[in-house]
Amino acid sequence: MIRSYLIPLTLVISLIFTAVSCDSDDHDDHGEVPVGFVLTANGNMVAMQDSGTLTYTAGSTIPVPLGSENVVSIEFIADDGDRFTPEGSEYSLEYSLSADNVISVVHPLNGDEWSFQVTGESEGEVEVTIDLMHEGHSDFESLPISVTVVENQES
Repeated sequence: MIRSYLIPLTLVISLIFTAVSCDSDDHDDHGEVPVGFVLTANGNMVAMQDSGTLTYTAGSTIPVPLGSENVVSIEFIADDGDRFTPEGSEYSLEYSLSADNVISVVHPLNGDEWSFQVTGESEGEVEVTIDLMHEGHSDFESLPISVTVVENQES
């Protein structure tokens, strides 16, 4: 009598283990996972976050002259220090602003997911947070990036 239940029980247990081992949400099926980023504006580095530390090339903020249009690009930094931009349509860039009307952002710029245009709209400060999105979830969130719109001194 025990033998009649042994084969079906073994099959059920095998199926359960097979289902559990094959259950994967592919979250771990990533390319490189960033530990930081480099921002360039008009070809010049303006900020870098690496392993939890955010630094600026001009003090403690990214200065943007009032009315100027700036082409900004982002590259991510991998754990081994390599810089990369993710490949594949499952990756995208999202951003959030702490205040309205200080800067305007056009993204993506000319179809490039990793470039955007920032225009200084009014004097003031705004914090920008950038997320690297992968299939509906964030693989990386930046520290708040300080941007200050200042009066254009080139008159």
